[in-house]
Amino acid sequence: MTITAYETIRATSITTVIVTSDLAGTVYFHWYVDGVYCGVTQSNRRDFFVDEGDQVRVECVDTTDAGFDAIAGAPAGWPARRLVWWVRSLEADVDQYRVEQSQDGGAWSTVGIVHHRDTEWEYSILTGRLDDLSDYQFRVVPVDRAGNDGAPVLLESERIVRSPDAPDFAIAYDAGTDKVTFAAA
Repeated sequence: MTITAYETIRATSITTVIVTSDLAGTVYFHWYVDGVYCGVTQSNRRDFFVDEGDQVRVECVDTTDAGFDAIAGAPAGWPARRLVWWVRSLEADVDQYRVEQSQDGGAWSTVGIVHHRDTEWEYSILTGRLDDLSDYQFRVVPVDRAGNDGAPVLLESERIVRSPDAPDFAIAYDAGTDKVTFAAA
């Protein structure tokens, strides 16, 4: 990674990130928000929607390798968000998609609305921050022009583990040698 500078410009809820790279030739910029892969550009600038008062960690990996594996080459860290992805509904009168999440089996709450476009086949939305050690279920509800809900599509549930448990170990002190020994418990 040869990113040498980050510049961030915020106007209302749009944050523009501009990076400077030492690489020459065709450069591919792989963008991550809180550890979640958001896509690749050949431009060194990208706009992100960030709610007022919210903060995110934007990282960029630059490479000249067109075959770069963005998941295996992701920056270190545990993601606190998820990219929810789905394929369009085939119903003729869909106006929008309501994306909802349930935390630990609780009530469904709306995390975003995405408007349907006849030219789009797939959609995605980046969730807000997710709590560590919680189970999340996501669903996408197509909504028609009259405001009626269609059949929701349930997505696979996931347990968020950003901070793994600390290892268990035992400490022993030997007064005769004045040594401390650590051992797996």
